[in-house]
Amino acid sequence: MSYDPFRDEVLEDPFPFYEELRNSCPVHIHSDYLHPLYTLTRYDDVTEMLINFDLWSSHYGQMPRYSVQGCLFSDPPEHTWYRKLIQQSFAPRHIALMETEISTLVKELVDVMEEHQTRDLHDALACPLPVLVIAKILGVPTEDINQFKEWSDAQLAAAKSSNPDDSKGPRDAMNDYLLQQINERREKLRRAGWDEHNDLDNETLLGEIIPDDVISGILLAEVDSRKLSDSERLVMLNQLLVGGNETTTSLITNMFWRLLSQRELYEQLVEKPALIPTAVEESLRFDAPVLGLYRTNTEEISLHGVNIPERSKVMATYGAANRDPNVFKNPNEFRLDRPQKELRKHLSFGLGRHFCPGAQLSRLEAKYALEEVSRRFPNLRLVANPKRIEPFLLWGRKELIVRWD
Repeated sequence: MSYDPFRDEVLEDPFPFYEELRNSCPVHIHSDYLHPLYTLTRYDDVTEMLINFDLWSSHYGQMPRYSVQGCLFSDPPEHTWYRKLIQQSFAPRHIALMETEISTLVKELVDVMEEHQTRDLHDALACPLPVLVIAKILGVPTEDINQFKEWSDAQLAAAKSSNPDDSKGPRDAMNDYLLQQINERREKLRRAGWDEHNDLDNETLLGEIIPDDVISGILLAEVDSRKLSDSERLVMLNQLLVGGNETTTSLITNMFWRLLSQRELYEQLVEKPALIPTAVEESLRFDAPVLGLYRTNTEEISLHGVNIPERSKVMATYGAANRDPNVFKNPNEFRLDRPQKELRKHLSFGLGRHFCPGAQLSRLEAKYALEEVSRRFPNLRLVANPKRIEPFLLWGRKELIVRWD
């Protein structure tokens, strides 16, 4: 089968191609790249890739290029060590404490949208909300979020490039800024008598000397008697910032796009807000914000009669697995009555050790956005069919023009 993940027709709507791959070519080889790219699309194959990290490694990165990024894009036990550093910031109890703040922020953004008659739901709500939230968690000043969004988008847009230098400029600019934030905190700590070899009690430092946020936590954190180097801190913060905004923006735009495209579904939510959590999960299943990520096999394997050489780049295609008819009934229908036992099986946040740490946060932002907009604008309508964002691994709308009069 002829399939090119970078071709315009595939970028426009990949799901018919995924269906054909699942049915007739469950292991596809795309040779027109710097090296062969393999694509797996069946649910069982993708879940195996996600849970069997001994065979399917993240060591060489989760993008088409080979790159050793480390930190969250690594394998256990290294990955486990880094995961511990951010676990508290994204723990359910910590996220639950932010609910009122997120709800208030949504209301403020919708107030501005209504006051200024802003018709692009992407620019008014879906884009700023996740950036503001992740900026607060990490400790990035909110006045700088537009610049961070530009750096983040530029890095994602370069994901398909075979030239690593294409993402170097925005990555270096973001790292320079983040290092400045780290050094400002480090200087405050030094003035308070702290040094990196004779620590004071961290509990007395966070919230007192420096802000209680992820940047501060990563600066002070010690797990298994080792601290991060600055280069490791920058890699980790970059991964969190890049991964923590566009994916939730895409979830929100995709969700409204599908609901307003089948207007009776949106009307059901207006009448019955209790369906909103189901709408969020069905959107995640139907339109995976991350269509898939790559792994590298640690040994040669044969799958569905296809030989995959050791250390090949293989895509675990979440967007295809989420519409596998062997798992989801009528998978190409967006349904608000889909059983929870099916919805719980979607892979949009990954699975196993690399399950997205921000999953609950993303769900919460989408839930409050849909609650507030459907309450305030029961007559909301879609004006035009929106275009998708550029990164081939991501699936979302870059604008969503609506009206409510």
